[in-house]
Amino acid sequence: MQSTMGAYGDGLAKYFRADASSHLVISALRKSKLAVTRIRHDAPGHGMTSPLPAESAFSVLLQLRDSPKRELFMGGRSVYRGGYGARTTSIVDLEQEPTANLQSPFDVLHFYVSRTALDEITDEHGAPRIATLSCERGAFDATVWHLGQALLPALERPQEIGEMYADHLLLATNTYFAIAFGGMRLPEYGRRGALAPWQVRCATELMIERMGEDISLSEPAAACGLSSNYFARAFKRSMGMPPHRWMLLQRVLRAKSLLRDADRSLSDIAATCGFADQSHFTRVFTGIVGASPGAWRKQVL
Repeated sequence: MQSTMGAYGDGLAKYFRADASSHLVISALRKSKLAVTRIRHDAPGHGMTSPLPAESAFSVLLQLRDSPKRELFMGGRSVYRGGYGARTTSIVDLEQEPTANLQSPFDVLHFYVSRTALDEITDEHGAPRIATLSCERGAFDATVWHLGQALLPALERPQEIGEMYADHLLLATNTYFAIAFGGMRLPEYGRRGALAPWQVRCATELMIERMGEDISLSEPAAACGLSSNYFARAFKRSMGMPPHRWMLLQRVLRAKSLLRDADRSLSDIAATCGFADQSHFTRVFTGIVGASPGAWRKQVL
């Protein structure tokens, strides 16, 4: 979403001298950013990366392709020589100034996880703070793989995904990292974890009122007096689906109403309902309804 320099975004692509990169950076937490960056280099013999600046954060790496030859250095000292298989996960501590000699082509998702973000996540769940993140290097974690796959469309077509969906996915991903790699334990929420009736009303009215805009998760959360992470969890508990999914269904319902007006163009309806463009509208509508907007209009008029 925004251009950055550092251990994520444009800065990470620069350190790795990537052929191609894309990234999402969100501010759904109060004190820290969450980010994911995809970097790719298709030729062998890439050589040494530039040293990443030391900072109080971790990089959780998900390999999207096999990379059989590389060497990892921490603070200038070789700590691993070998390969990383496709779909595997590893973690590096950015305080140790990692560099790598990349001899094979690579295609990697780098999740930027600051210690400040981990503190916010654990504090929100009433859990002890996490000292570190760790996992077996090159292990396959099905949840990380599926979360990464869910994020790829957001990296490829951010204008279609929207801030609320990006917020939801990156919050869920970082919460999973805290649990799986940091040992955080979630409490049993029960119905206490749901929204109060006035919060449901406040959030849904705001989301419907702002249907034509790309709003972030933090806006309805703030209206309810909650953090984005807590709001997303409580909304799903109350409504049976995440906020971005509920919003998408409301957009389709609104589109159905507007499609009954034969004089309204599909492009106008798409813009009014908050879709990126007519093709985005058609894909989402068809996926939910089972018929394209034009075909559905013919059935009802």
